[in-house]
Amino acid sequence: MALADYSSALVTGASSGIGEATVRSFCSKGITVHAMARRKERLDQLGDDTGCITHQLDVRDTDRLYETLGGLEVDIVVNNAGIGRGFERLYEAKRKDIDATLDTNIDAVFHVLHALLPGMVERKRGHIIQIGSVAGLYPIKSSVYGASKGAIHLLCQNLRLELGGTGVRVTEICPGRVRTEFFDVAIDDATTREQIKDSGISDLQPEDIADAVVYALDAPRHVNVNLVELQPTEQVFGGLRFVPTN
Repeated sequence: MALADYSSALVTGASSGIGEATVRSFCSKGITVHAMARRKERLDQLGDDTGCITHQLDVRDTDRLYETLGGLEVDIVVNNAGIGRGFERLYEAKRKDIDATLDTNIDAVFHVLHALLPGMVERKRGHIIQIGSVAGLYPIKSSVYGASKGAIHLLCQNLRLELGGTGVRVTEICPGRVRTEFFDVAIDDATTREQIKDSGISDLQPEDIADAVVYALDAPRHVNVNLVELQPTEQVFGGLRFVPTN
């Protein structure tokens, strides 16, 4: 079941970055796209540009989420909405930031799937794309964000077991640094934010991730692309570090 066999998709976090690039890519290929995001002005502009169907809401609003998704029939779900509030160390993070990140990056993903998977299973057709992160595969100095993406990694592994025999495929896309608004939203301190953003390397672009999504979707029916891990050539994860206690 290649991309040409699918006709409709839902993309969350669609108003900018990876979500926007994915919507534009899908629409250019003739897929009917339901684009969901919080920012109405940007979402309206995306709708004008691409012809996508827009749904303005915060994925943390669970009641509205189910109302919007109820009865919606889509072949592809791209769970892209995510934030990195509480990006500092756990013991320094604000309670509200912990809640915002976990509610967006984990809870909302489960509810989107809970609402849409029954129809996919019944039709024996569908593809779940989870936008994870290398932060869910390797240690980083942000327990809140890293753990939220680690949960998505295990969710994908478990979903494949649950969905065995249904024809519904599950792919996890794990990018490294991508040139998006992530750090603008995640970090309040301007000096710290600019230091992190000014990495001196060539970051991935949102279109690079959208291309990876299309690659996974376009695999033949007998092929499930489990995980795509991609990062800038100049970014490296792993290694060993010794830090003495002062």
